[in-house]
Amino acid sequence: MPIIDYHAHLHRDYATKRYFTEELLGDSEACRIDVRLVSTQEGSSIADQNRVVGELASQHPDKLLAAAVINPKADDALDEMERIAASGSFVAIEFDSLEHGYIPEIAPNIDEIFHICAEHGLVVNCFTGWGDHTAPMQWAYYAKRHPDVPVVMLHMGGYDYGYNCIEVARRFDNVFVETSDVYELPIMHIALEKIPHRKILFGSQYPDKITQCSIDFFDMFNITEQDRELFFWKNAARLLKLDEARF
Repeated sequence: MPIIDYHAHLHRDYATKRYFTEELLGDSEACRIDVRLVSTQEGSSIADQNRVVGELASQHPDKLLAAAVINPKADDALDEMERIAASGSFVAIEFDSLEHGYIPEIAPNIDEIFHICAEHGLVVNCFTGWGDHTAPMQWAYYAKRHPDVPVVMLHMGGYDYGYNCIEVARRFDNVFVETSDVYELPIMHIALEKIPHRKILFGSQYPDKITQCSIDFFDMFNITEQDRELFFWKNAARLLKLDEARF
């Protein structure tokens, strides 16, 4: 069965400034990952780290897709967003309100960024799950205002907001969930019961989590082969407008 990993990171050694590109590609091969959506939070600037990810995806178009990290508080947030959209190298953007320290519903520029994503067909990924700046309902504020933009709740609410995330995904047609860092089995059981299965996306959060463990997590549930195909690749392929024939 093909696998699309919807959520992986490219890490960098702070001393040598070397990105762990070979390790990322090697892990994909070892775990039989066909395609990975990759972002990075590490670099001399947000523009630089996005440039690295965009170039890497362009060098490995069959294996990697690029997601750009955007900090809406930054003075150049809209300029960087316009550059990302115009480059054609990215399929998604990523907000991380924990990393960048803002309250989503009152942060600047986010509506404008959503408008740019709508114009260019980019998916919006939102970090959720740790602390009072990362609740799914805070991002649902924008999902409601921009129903034409797909919004993915990374980590499906994580440690703090799993049940809230389920309700958000049920309520808003354009909200999807990604499964890395889901540890409470009851939350996943309820998600499988209540969230439309077309909205659930497999993610590993490599290298912070072990890819094979993230894959094996699904073996703990009574999931049909048809649903496994949805979770592991078909939902992501449709969301990211990939040609399913390549898989």
